[in-house]
Amino acid sequence: MVAATVPEHELRILDMRLDADLDAVLRKFQPEMVAVTALTPEVYAARDVLQRVKSFASEIFTVVGGHHATLVPQDFFVPQVDAVAIGDAERMFNRLVAAVTAHRGLETVSDVVWRDHDGEFVCGVRSGSRIDLGRLPLPRRDLTEQYRSEYFFLFDKPDTSVATSRGCPFRCNFCSVHEFHRGAVTQMPPERVLAELATIQTEHITFVDDNFLVNCKRENTIADLIRSGGLRQRYSMECRTDSIVRHPELIEKWVEAGLYAVLLGLEGGSDTMLRNVNKSCSIDTNDEAIRILQDNGVIIWGAFLVDPDWTEDDFKRLGDYVREKKITHTQFTILTPLPGTTLYRQRRDELLTGDYSCFDTLHAVLPTRLPREVFYQHFAGLYRQYDIGPYVDLVRAGKMTVEDCKRGKKMLDAMADWEQYVDKDPVLGRRTSALQMRDERDPASSRV
Repeated sequence: MVAATVPEHELRILDMRLDADLDAVLRKFQPEMVAVTALTPEVYAARDVLQRVKSFASEIFTVVGGHHATLVPQDFFVPQVDAVAIGDAERMFNRLVAAVTAHRGLETVSDVVWRDHDGEFVCGVRSGSRIDLGRLPLPRRDLTEQYRSEYFFLFDKPDTSVATSRGCPFRCNFCSVHEFHRGAVTQMPPERVLAELATIQTEHITFVDDNFLVNCKRENTIADLIRSGGLRQRYSMECRTDSIVRHPELIEKWVEAGLYAVLLGLEGGSDTMLRNVNKSCSIDTNDEAIRILQDNGVIIWGAFLVDPDWTEDDFKRLGDYVREKKITHTQFTILTPLPGTTLYRQRRDELLTGDYSCFDTLHAVLPTRLPREVFYQHFAGLYRQYDIGPYVDLVRAGKMTVEDCKRGKKMLDAMADWEQYVDKDPVLGRRTSALQMRDERDPASSRV
């Protein structure tokens, strides 16, 4: 999307998850600017990439943006970074590019922190305006076409992601979305959503809005436009359970439009867990949403949080809940105080490490009640599948193929190997002493 805001310039997108040959691209493309994005676990990788860029040609202007850069910009106050983009880049990228191209200063560019001639970082004005999503150009998906066959959702690929809104009105304490958007929620008009959907060639489309069904009137209209427009793709989306329970008829309509899977942030198997993370839903609401989706033949991707303070009984309770509800697609992540979140501010002093590579939600950066090896054994055990019956039912219903199941089993088997989590654990890991040394050498990589 950001690329589409500067149509007068030649651009290249390098997805380094799939193509790591940065040097070859730099030699061939000879860029004047390189911009990267990074989540918290990717901070060091992003800085390393920009260091390689500066080593190739020091005159290349370097920019970093994204959630972590917005919430903790000082982690990128390093020599290889020229500017830090704050907030939604679509709001400022064209002005930043224009200023850099014209060799002007960045004083008039809002939503950016830049390095001046003395090497000091200067914070520009933060814009208070919201993005008008209805006026955004269509994304330049042609720039990622070479990678499309490898993009997936659940066990389906290729897949295309579509964002039709920004922000979230809720305040879960582990989440940075409302912090990033400063509490604002902006939605794309239905007609603009349909215009974008009509350009997509993949069979599967995933709406990556944090809660797609937050506005039932808008989502009703989008479903109607999809059907009247003759679009025949299959859709998945992220939703809150209370939105589903309030409007079960909307699920029925979307199933008719092609909905086949929903990611639910169920978070836990008890009301206590939901209260602890400020999730304003109850287990009863979650259970009702699960029933509504299953009655409509929708695959549920259940996302659950695992608290480092859990006992063996807590792990068993969650495993029993997942099996009881026959949730076939699961995602278990360890409750992690990500920088910029309320949870981070509440529990910063309890952190066992300041090394961001451990903040991937697969490693406990807080003390565990159980011995850490035992904790990881139970965590990995949540991914172990014993009953293939529900998957057989999905294959028979045409919701999954046998190849989907094989690919899924391979992924789940990998996640069920508990020993893989130990190497990077901040207490047990073989890398621990090296990481501590890095924190001492590099203040930007320590706690903020």
